[in-house]
Amino acid sequence: MYLFGVFDGHGGPWCSDAVNQRLFQYIAVSLRPPNDLETIMQQARTMPSHDHRNVSSLLLHSYYNPYKDMRNSKIKEIHQINLLKHIEEVYTTFDSDYTDIPGALESAFIKLDRDICAEAIPVDTLEINKDLLQICIAGSCACVALIKDTDLYVANCGDARAILDDDGNSSAIPLSNIHNINNKVEIKRVLSEHPLNEHNSVIRDDRLLGLLIPSRAFGDIRFKWPRNYLQEYLQPYYKKSNAIPQFYITPPYLTARPEIVKHKLTKKDKFLVLATDGVWDLLSPEKVVELIFNHQKGIRSFDRFVINKTENNKSSINLKTISKLLYERQQAIKNQPIDQNSATHLIRHALAYTSQDQFDSKLLSDVLTFPHPRSIRDDITITIVYFDQNYIDQIQKKTLK
Repeated sequence: MYLFGVFDGHGGPWCSDAVNQRLFQYIAVSLRPPNDLETIMQQARTMPSHDHRNVSSLLLHSYYNPYKDMRNSKIKEIHQINLLKHIEEVYTTFDSDYTDIPGALESAFIKLDRDICAEAIPVDTLEINKDLLQICIAGSCACVALIKDTDLYVANCGDARAILDDDGNSSAIPLSNIHNINNKVEIKRVLSEHPLNEHNSVIRDDRLLGLLIPSRAFGDIRFKWPRNYLQEYLQPYYKKSNAIPQFYITPPYLTARPEIVKHKLTKKDKFLVLATDGVWDLLSPEKVVELIFNHQKGIRSFDRFVINKTENNKSSINLKTISKLLYERQQAIKNQPIDQNSATHLIRHALAYTSQDQFDSKLLSDVLTFPHPRSIRDDITITIVYFDQNYIDQIQKKTLK
C-alpha cells in the first residue's frame, strides 16, 4: 500500500506543515487491524517521548525529504502524544471495517482536523498555546492518493487536483473535484448546511463568508469554532480587528471531510499527477499530460538506441519499423528537456514559457526573484506517480485466476 499527497497552505505555512507531517499517520491508524494497534501501543509505551517519529515509525515507512519540519520540539511532543491518544481511541472504540479504505481515509481527515482545531484550546489552568493557535488559524488543502494493488483512491479536500493520463492521448481523466465557487455541486452542499436566510451571506464575493476561497480545508478555525470560542480564545491574540467573520451565525461553515474517488488501474494508465492549484491556474490538465508525455520521450532519447534481438540473435523488427523508430527518436532529440524530473519540467513550463511555447529564461528569473511572488503566482507543488505496467498486468492476471 502506498500513500502520496500534496498540501497547500493559506494564511501561512503552519497548518499545511502540520497536515503534511501528520495526515499519513492518521490514515495508517485507520487502516490497521485492532491487534496491530494493540502491539503499537505496547511498543510505544517503552519508547522515549522526545523523538516525534517514534510512534510514526511503528505505523508506516516514510520518505522524509529535505523539507524542514517547522514545528518546535514542544509541538512535536504534543502531536506525538495526541497521535498515541488517537491510536488508543480507535482501538477502544473500534466499530468499523479497517479494510474499508474510503471510510478510513475520510475518518483520518476528519479526526486530524478535529485534533488540529482542539489542540490550541487551554486544558485545565494551562494558557492557550500560541504556536498551536497559529497552526489552526492558518489552513491547508490536501489531495492524497492511496494505491493498493490496482486500486487507486484519491481523497481531496480543497482546490488541489488529481488527474490521470488517458492511455497516451492528449486528454486527462479527472480524479478529483475542486472545492470552491466554481463547483456548483459543492456550493449547493455548503448552502444546504445553513438556513435559507443565510444563503446570501454564506457565499459572498465568490468566497466563503466573503473571505475564504476553498470550501473545504484543514484548520481555519475562524470558520469552524463556535462564536464564543472565537471571542474567548482567538480574539485576544488575533492581530486583525475582528476574529469573527461578518454574518457568523451557524458555524461550522468549513469542513475537512474529503471527497473520495476510486479508480481501477489498468495497463493503459501510465501516470498520476497530484498538484496544487498554482499549477492549474497556469496549465490545463490536457497540457499537463501532453508535457509529461513529451518530457518522457525526450528523456528516453538520452539512452542508447538499441534494436531488440530474437533468440537467434536476429533483428525482431524490419527496416520499415526501424526507420519509424529512428524518426521518432529524431523528433524526441529535438525536444530533449533541460530537466530530468517531469515535475520540475512542468513548473518551468508553467512559469517561463511564452504563448509561442518558447522558454524565456529572463521571465523565469523575474518570476523567481520577484519581491512579492504571491501577487503574480501561487505556490506550486507537484507529485507525479508512474505506474509499472508489468506489475499491473501481473495483479490483473492473479485476480482473474
